[in-house]
Amino acid sequence: ENDPTWDAGIYQSARIGDRVFLDKDADGIQDDGELGIANVTVNLCDANGNIIGTTVTDANGNYFFDVAPGTYGIKVTPPAGLSISPANQGGNDALDSDIDATGKSSTVTVASGESNLTLDAGLFARASLGDRVWLDANANGIQDDGEAGVSGVTVFLKNAAGTVVGTTTTDANGNYSFNDLVPGAYSVQFVAPAGFVLTTRDAAGSNDANDSDANVTTGDTIQTFLESGENDPTWDAGIYQSARIGDRIFLDKDADGIQDPDEPGISGVTVNLCDANGNIIGTTVTDANGNYYFDVPPGTYGIKVNLPPGYTVSPKNQPNGDNPDEGLDSDLD
Repeated sequence: ENDPTWDAGIYQSARIGDRVFLDKDADGIQDDGELGIANVTVNLCDANGNIIGTTVTDANGNYFFDVAPGTYGIKVTPPAGLSISPANQGGNDALDSDIDATGKSSTVTVASGESNLTLDAGLFARASLGDRVWLDANANGIQDDGEAGVSGVTVFLKNAAGTVVGTTTTDANGNYSFNDLVPGAYSVQFVAPAGFVLTTRDAAGSNDANDSDANVTTGDTIQTFLESGENDPTWDAGIYQSARIGDRIFLDKDADGIQDPDEPGISGVTVNLCDANGNIIGTTVTDANGNYYFDVPPGTYGIKVNLPPGYTVSPKNQPNGDNPDEGLDSDLD
């Protein structure tokens, strides 16, 4: 008798796996410089999604399973504080992240001896930014000692496209923050309260923690890119209320340098606003009652009056009885 039915099938194990990586920009692609994450739990799943094996990534974030030929997938358990990157980005399966929001990949089928090292997983930590809105008492654009925060100021968070994606208000100390952010490009916009204006931008030079970052017109900052786990607490805005200086040009009938009750104002007189160095930075004319004023940022100023033809300046800083000055003297030299 000849019985030619006694066969034996043999196969080589297949291998699936690859890498769990820290996706610094959360784009779902393994970029140069993005490192593997050690000790991440990776589960092997059968074609029906049942877990049939478990391993952990090595020091470089790599893992693999040696399996019988068949259909498999993986499920990654992100460590505490890490989120899952978007899947299947960029068109290169060797560089993308392959797990969905639940941590599961699609299945792959491997034959005898085949190695499929394309099942990657990108993870990232959430980012944050913020800091403070403060009252810039001297309007120098720098947070000086003793300048208090301003509460209740509205701050918008904008994404890379300039769309508002978050809103908050400053707390009792003028502080604010936007937390739990996916890494990416962001900017903020500060809304100055009624009666306030934004101070000078980037006045502190290289010390970005102490300057104001808002555009004085729009309230917008420039964009910044937050990487995985980054906290950027340097986005500040200084605000202030305008100050007012001025008073009156009067006809000093007795030329004693003091505004007596019967001495009228002189209209149409040109008054110049000067900075601390005496440079003219603004001009106005007195009204029908001889009054004038300038609304200015906090700072140091003086005035210079253009004398009308035929007039002379009265004596300066003359005492007024028992109440010197009292806003009634002439202040011009």
